[in-house]
Amino acid sequence: MPTSNGRVSMSAAAKAEVIHALRRQLLASQRSQSVQQILPTGLLSLDAILPHGGLPAGSLIEWISADVGLNSASIALRSIVPMLTQHGCLAIIDERHEFYAEAVRCHGIPLSRILLIRPARSADAAFGASHNRFVGHNRFVRQATAAHSDALWALEQTARCQGVRVALTFLEQASSAVMRRLQLAVERSGVTIVLIRPASIIRQPSFADLRLYVTAAQPTQGALSGRRRMKVQLLRSRHGLQHSGNALLEVDHETGALHSISELADSKPATTPAV
Repeated sequence: MPTSNGRVSMSAAAKAEVIHALRRQLLASQRSQSVQQILPTGLLSLDAILPHGGLPAGSLIEWISADVGLNSASIALRSIVPMLTQHGCLAIIDERHEFYAEAVRCHGIPLSRILLIRPARSADAAFGASHNRFVGHNRFVRQATAAHSDALWALEQTARCQGVRVALTFLEQASSAVMRRLQLAVERSGVTIVLIRPASIIRQPSFADLRLYVTAAQPTQGALSGRRRMKVQLLRSRHGLQHSGNALLEVDHETGALHSISELADSKPATTPAV
């Protein structure tokens, strides 16, 4: 009913109805999040430490490694293969211009499913900092910064694209604002973003659904030559750390294939909460 100043006041019953409606919306939102699709990677030791036994679709996943190279990227690529059985492509934002076709083909990912995006860079910037005597240092920094900005822009656009199933890139530095936008993008689009990141960011706040840490594992007696053992630890999960221990994997340097050493995975319940 109108008040003395002309405003319409809400009755107690109307206010209660609004509150109930908001509660219903909140519960519906929580239910939709709880039924997020989980896809096992097929690597038994890795699935054993992941919440609900697999990777969540439509999520933001960080793979951190002191050696941001082929090993962590290979594990990340192999883990998303089941996601690519569904509609949509794998978008690779290759800021460093280091994409190697065999790195995806050895995991059974056909090149026809790849959308390769390479931010343009000048010939000077391509030579890198080692050639700064030919290119002014400040100019090189500006060129590198422009390429990084283009890569972030491309990542945000692919994260919103319905034709993309997974977007993958190497990402060293990104502001909290950028990470928050990526988080919101995957929540709305259902695209999964996979970030390969250096160990230097490990103490930074994470907006990821999952943060995994890859390190080299000590070889054991009887280990096959030509293979390198890698240890994967789950550092963060939005759903809580349900299992302790590490996943142990082997990378075959000759073929690029990845093998799970499932009997060495520790899948005991964890008590550490999500961070």
